[in-house]
Amino acid sequence: MTYVNKIVAPMLALMLVSGAAAAQGAPAVAADKAQLESDKAGLARDKADLKADTKTLKADTKSGKAASESKDAAAVAADKQALSAQKKAVSTDASGTLQKKADKAEVARQKRQLRADRRKAKADRKAGKMAAVSKDAAKVGADKQAVAGDKGAIAADRATLKADEKK
Repeated sequence: MTYVNKIVAPMLALMLVSGAAAAQGAPAVAADKAQLESDKAGLARDKADLKADTKTLKADTKSGKAASESKDAAAVAADKQALSAQKKAVSTDASGTLQKKADKAEVARQKRQLRADRRKAKADRKAGKMAAVSKDAAKVGADKQAVAGDKGAIAADRATLKADEKK
């Protein structure tokens, strides 16, 4: 190969390509700016959602609504309530009756169920399972992920815009 084929031809090709890129630079920069603005608007929406969902979570937790309670916590609460009612039934039964004996057996069964549900709740929390997370808390978590994603997209948009402006 000659000097022209090795060195000059690729340089000419590069100049032609960079000239074409410069001609396309203005629309690319405009598109990058529009994408950046769109991502900023998305971030603002997601931050507003996060704020609203956090407020809802706090209010629901304070008022004791079911949406602020996980499935595991609801099962434990139901077990506690059933156990309490069964203990009350045992205390009202006449001593020595078959009913009292049956109610005592039911109390023992409900105690085992409560222990099992508490162990399950603890294991689910430790494993990060959704059964250990309330609906409201899940919404807040999803909103936080959306905000983080938007921040990443904005950073990528800024880098792309900066690179396109250099062209």
